[in-house]
Amino acid sequence: MTFAAILGVFMAMIQIIPGSTPKQQGRVGNDHLKQEEYEEAATAYQDGLSTYQTSEGTDQTYYGLQNNLGLSLHRQENFEAAGRAFEEALSYAPGSDATARAAFNAGNNAFTSQQLERALQHYQTALMADPDNEDAKFNFEFVTRQLQEQQDQQQQQQDSEDEEQEENEQDQDQEGEQNNEQNEEQQGERDEDLDQNDQGQTEEEQTEKEPEQSGGQDEPNETPLTREQAERILEALANEEEQLLREVQKMEGRPRRVTKDW
Repeated sequence: MTFAAILGVFMAMIQIIPGSTPKQQGRVGNDHLKQEEYEEAATAYQDGLSTYQTSEGTDQTYYGLQNNLGLSLHRQENFEAAGRAFEEALSYAPGSDATARAAFNAGNNAFTSQQLERALQHYQTALMADPDNEDAKFNFEFVTRQLQEQQDQQQQQQDSEDEEQEENEQDQDQEGEQNNEQNEEQQGERDEDLDQNDQGQTEEEQTEKEPEQSGGQDEPNETPLTREQAERILEALANEEEQLLREVQKMEGRPRRVTKDW
């Protein structure tokens, strides 16, 4: 094989070998990020991190790869993985500026996924690293108001639920009292009916017994006859017997007529 052929094979091998250093992979990722090719950018940053030798220690490049990986994942709406990348970048930030940048990005990612308390913590970290960071200050105040409104709404909802529950309990108590009153009223009516029935039965018994008790009272009282009245009555009875006797004597001398039966 000639020297030219050997040189050609060697050059071909160089062309197919990707960037071998983390910085080179970072530059490739940055180019994709500028072109809004977020998936390709994330792949380049991950390749750079995979070739990073931990024995060399973390440096600005490692921080940059993690932070930019978080950006590319966030653009793909992979907020959970983006959050882990930002947290890793924040842990290895080489200075206050890098800390403020990673914390700010982590806060925005948490806010997008509606983790408001987590976002507030990250914005606070960014302000502690860079008190003059106007973006972090604005976002901190904005999220603080949103949290307060959220808490107020939750409190109002809780108060409304408590009030509704109290009203329901009062309604149940009133309903129970009404039922008790109705039951007592119905029981009273039943007792009254029983009393009336008992009273009616007593009056009927009294009515049935009264004739027996008052039977002697309804009969006319016998007034003792005077001697004169008794003698008159006896005389009248004697006259009646005498007249009756006369009639009998007259009838005894007469034959009875017999009516023919043919």
